[in-house]
Amino acid sequence: MRLIFAAIYLVSTIGPAICQTSTPPVQPDISGQIRIDSFQSHRRADNYGIASFVISNTTDKALNSVELTCWVDDDHEHGTKVLVWPSSPSIPAHKQEQFSNVNIGLVGPSAHPECKVTAAN
Repeated sequence: MRLIFAAIYLVSTIGPAICQTSTPPVQPDISGQIRIDSFQSHRRADNYGIASFVISNTTDKALNSVELTCWVDDDHEHGTKVLVWPSSPSIPAHKQEQFSNVNIGLVGPSAHPECKVTAAN
């Protein structure tokens, strides 16, 4: 009889532990480690913004791609996701790479586009 009570006790203490879920780890803010420098843009005749900039990788890992979010006139809600790849296989740790002629989405005639790094691989 004691064996049955011991088994019930063990199952009752193990069950809640099995059902617990862990929270995902918090992603560090990469905007301080992977920066856009020397950002310049112009508008084409079809109202698309074209940008040139430098990506500075101050992390300890090489970057194969970088995701940017670009917006116009402080309208972050309607931002455009832009994915850029380096011309070499990657941007090495603690190095920079120049990007040119990057389409950052529609912009108006008097718009002021901006971009920030939102993800990297």
